[in-house]
Order: sequence, then C-alpha cells, then structure tokens
Amino acid sequence: MRELILFKKQRELGDILTDTFKFIRLQGKDLFTLILKITGPALSILLLSYVYYMYATLGSFDNIFIEAASFEGFATNVIVSILLMVFAMIVFYTLLHCTVLCYIQSYINNDGVVSEQEVRDGVKASFWSILGSGVLVNIMVVIGFLFCGIPGFYLGVVLASTYSIIIFERRDTVNAIGYSFSLIRGEWWITFATYLVMFILFYVILIVFQMPQYIYFFVKSFTISQEISANPADFFDWIYVALTTIGMIAQYLLYTLIIITTCFVYFNLNEKKNYTGTIEAINSIGNRE
Repeated sequence: MRELILFKKQRELGDILTDTFKFIRLQGKDLFTLILKITGPALSILLLSYVYYMYATLGSFDNIFIEAASFEGFATNVIVSILLMVFAMIVFYTLLHCTVLCYIQSYINNDGVVSEQEVRDGVKASFWSILGSGVLVNIMVVIGFLFCGIPGFYLGVVLASTYSIIIFERRDTVNAIGYSFSLIRGEWWITFATYLVMFILFYVILIVFQMPQYIYFFVKSFTISQEISANPADFFDWIYVALTTIGMIAQYLLYTLIIITTCFVYFNLNEKKNYTGTIEAINSIGNRE
C-alpha cells in the first residue's frame, strides 16, 4: 500500500523537516524525473552560459591587456554570458517552483497518485504568475536588505509562502503577497527557525556534492603555484569546469528541498488560521457515512 503524506495539517518544526525528507524519499524519483523533463532546457542553457562565462573570462585573460579591441571583446563576452545566466536562472527557478508545487497539488488532489499531464498543465497555467511574483518578491526583499538587512530577513520569511498561495488558492500576485502577511502573523519566529535549519541542512548537503571541485582546485593550486609564470587561467581547466558544473546541477536541483519546506510551512500556517484540512476531513467522514 502506498504511504500517503498529509499536507493539510499542523506541524511542528521537526515534523516539517522530517516530512520534507520523507516526501523526497517516497516521491524523489518521480519528482526529479519530472523536474528534469520540464526544467531541462532552462537548466541546460544555464549550465552552458556558465561554461561560456568561464571561457569568456579566463580564455581571454591573456589578451585583455594587449590592445583596446581585445578588452572590448572581453567585456562584451562577459556581459553577454552574464545576461544569459541571469535569464536562464530566472526561467529555471520559475519552472522549478511551478513544477514542484503543481506536483504536490496533483499529489494532494489524487491521494498520492501524480498525473504528469496535470502537472504540465499546471506549470503552463501558473508560469507567468509565479514569474511575476518572483520578480516582485525579490525586489521587495532586496530593498528590505538595503535598509540595514533586518527588513530583508523579515520580508524573506513572510513572502516565502507567496508561491504556494498562488498555486493552491489561485490568488493573483498582489492578493497572495497581502495574504502572506496575514497568514504568518504571530508565527514569524518559528517559521524563521524552520527556514534557517533547512537552509543549513541544504548547504551541508550541497558541500558534499561540491567537495570534489574544492579538492581538485586546491591540488591544482598547489601543483602550479611553484611556477613563476603560471597563468591564472590554468587554475580553471575543463576538469574543474566539469566538476563545478556537477556541483551547480546539485545546487539547483537540491533547491527542491527549500520549495517543499515552504509548501509544508504554508499548509501548517493555513491550518492554524483556517483549519482547512480539519474541515475537509470532517466532510469526508460525513460523505462516507
């Protein structure tokens, strides 16, 4: 019998973290397969733009001081590669949020059985809303950090539930942002603690995947540091780029943990405020009778 995780219920900090990893354990294979299918093109462009950035910055390192034309070409390549990375990153994270949240929505609606077509339809329907809300939320958080940092932390915690509100309650961006402030009232500190612990776990896991590139870089640095005429570009050969790319893939895919956590937090806050899951459970008992 398939084990079902109930999202619509109240949870303590430890339960949210435990159920996040439990959901990955039970649904990880199907979830990540669908993530790669939907976000694959954006992820590929993101990785290729990173390689292009490395080539633009390091491949031209020897020539940027030779003449003005070389420097202009170097600057152009760097700007183009950075713009490509920013564009691909925005699209990827938007698709990732849509895919994970629509996957969970299908999981809830179908009692643990996820429909790929349902997820794809949900991603298409919510892409622009999630994209617009993502841009607006990040602008608000950045502005908050400009004011001594504290408002940025506050807004980051409050607005993390915005994407779940848009997907599960079908609210528009402005309405979802306003509702997120109401939803978290009186629960900010415990929510902040939940996100803090999850981000710490996220970075610990990420370090494991990035360890090979760090080891290779230090070994490479020690090997060529004794060469007087060593070219700084030699530190970043194709092996290092390949290892870094693997680390980047892990970083982007592991962010799924953060999204699932925000989803559990949303349902926890919503249940405390509105008792949605409790009401649905009572109605389902009445219907069975």
